[in-house]
Amino acid sequence: MSENINPQGEYRTETVIEVVDTSRQRRVLSIALIVLLILIAAVGYYALQFTKAPGAPSAGDIGGIEWVRSIYGWGESPNQLLGAVVDVAVAPDGSIWTVSNKTTVVAFNPDGTTKNVFAFERGGKEGQVGSIEGLDVGDDGLIYLADFGNDQIHVMDASGRFVRHIKVQRPSEVAVRDGRIAVAAIAGIGVLDTQGNLISQWGSRGAGKDQVDIPHGIAWGADGNVYVSDSQNRRIKAYTPEGRLIYIQPAALEEGTRIGDFRETSKESTSTLPYQLPAGMTVDAAGRVVLVDPFEFAIIAQDPKTGNVTGRWGEFGRQDGMFAYPTGISYDQVRDYYVVADTANNRLQVVRLPGSGGNVLTTLRRNLTGPIWICAIPLILLLLALVIAVIRRRNKRRSGSSGVDR
Repeated sequence: MSENINPQGEYRTETVIEVVDTSRQRRVLSIALIVLLILIAAVGYYALQFTKAPGAPSAGDIGGIEWVRSIYGWGESPNQLLGAVVDVAVAPDGSIWTVSNKTTVVAFNPDGTTKNVFAFERGGKEGQVGSIEGLDVGDDGLIYLADFGNDQIHVMDASGRFVRHIKVQRPSEVAVRDGRIAVAAIAGIGVLDTQGNLISQWGSRGAGKDQVDIPHGIAWGADGNVYVSDSQNRRIKAYTPEGRLIYIQPAALEEGTRIGDFRETSKESTSTLPYQLPAGMTVDAAGRVVLVDPFEFAIIAQDPKTGNVTGRWGEFGRQDGMFAYPTGISYDQVRDYYVVADTANNRLQVVRLPGSGGNVLTTLRRNLTGPIWICAIPLILLLLALVIAVIRRRNKRRSGSSGVDR
């Protein structure tokens, strides 16, 4: 800055701006930022790889299934290992509940660590169980146990205390949603409120259109309908909550024929039928009815409106991602995975399937729950720093363009 006196004797102040060429510095800084971004991405990739168990199968090796983890028990001793797990349920908080040897109820955290273990004595007295065949967890966090041996639905809180018992003859599976309990029993289907009051009931034991035979799967659809695995009749049935039959799949069995009769009277081979023994079922984020078939060693997805099969995954085996007579399945809406009761392998398997309906937010939440978030934080900070630098540079240009202040 300098001061001069013009010929008229007036003072004039001039501001001289020195322009410095910083293009070389900007190029060096840009290269450094690009290298830093590449390093962060590389570290993120390797951190993601470390989250996968050593030797984990690829989706291509197990028919499109993405294996996440297997859970074998709550300890290492023989009496702490799961045995003959017949069903599984994911609670609203993400905890995974299952039944071992039909008497011990076990809860795991979403990461597979143990949360609670409740070992009940076998018997018909208060606090005892007969044979737990199915279970579900309600929106209120209560656990509903289908005790086939004692003709009851036991309602248990998260501490293992029974809060009530609901009398149901030979229940094999239960599904709880919005204050209603759907029960699949040996001779029919019922809908009750959570206090045990009967709302609707239908069916009897047999192979007729309006009958069922030891159904071992039931689920509330996203549409509010009730879906049933009519296991011994080898078919899936869809009902309104009041019990009106919507469809039977496969339709070839609709007229009251058992699978043996169908084999004898139809020219179509039973190998073309979609199920051998449909069992536990759930509904995923896409609204699909997803069930397991222990004799097919498979997970099967179907359109809830028509019952047509839209996907099938799985094969027999002892390796991760393979199944041996799976009988139960549940879906975690938050983490976008399925938990399968892999019965003859004495374990739970957590897997992901194509077309589950998990959205972008679900995927981000899932990925940011692991070590990759360590890389996400510096990346976000770097992007913020870049934004601030650009804003400051623009502000300098604007202030410098004012030229001479007279």
